[in-house]
Amino acid sequence: METVATTEQERILWARYNALLTTVPGMIDERMRAATGLSRFQFMLLDTLAKNPTGQVQLADVARAADSSLSRLSHAITRLEEAGLVERRACDSDRRASWAVLTPAGAKAMADAREAHDAVMREVLLSRIPAGKQAEAIAFLTALLPDDVAGACSTIDGV
Repeated sequence: METVATTEQERILWARYNALLTTVPGMIDERMRAATGLSRFQFMLLDTLAKNPTGQVQLADVARAADSSLSRLSHAITRLEEAGLVERRACDSDRRASWAVLTPAGAKAMADAREAHDAVMREVLLSRIPAGKQAEAIAFLTALLPDDVAGACSTIDGV
């Protein structure tokens, strides 16, 4: 494999990307926990379930869309179960698969957290991207994802 030296612009692009990855997730987690008691990841899990008409999603599908290991997801689901926000159910057709199911308390927690989440997302990201450029930003960010993650996100987003 031939190594090609990076240009100054490429180096700066990489540095900005790394700055984004190291600062924004922690900033969102801090604001979300303060406002809702939920981490960004926990909110994303509850939101994924709430967006599904049945209120349930196979854990493997959620893990792919979140680019999360099943172990990390399992720990997060366990914490949500302990809080009474989610139930885990075995899949009738595949004994290896499990469903995460939103409970009524989980639906209420989602509804209560939605406004705070939207305010954090607006502060951290949405207010920085003009409405006319958001579709372009979605396409750009999707292009950066591995194909299987992008596909799982599209499936869960219904697009």
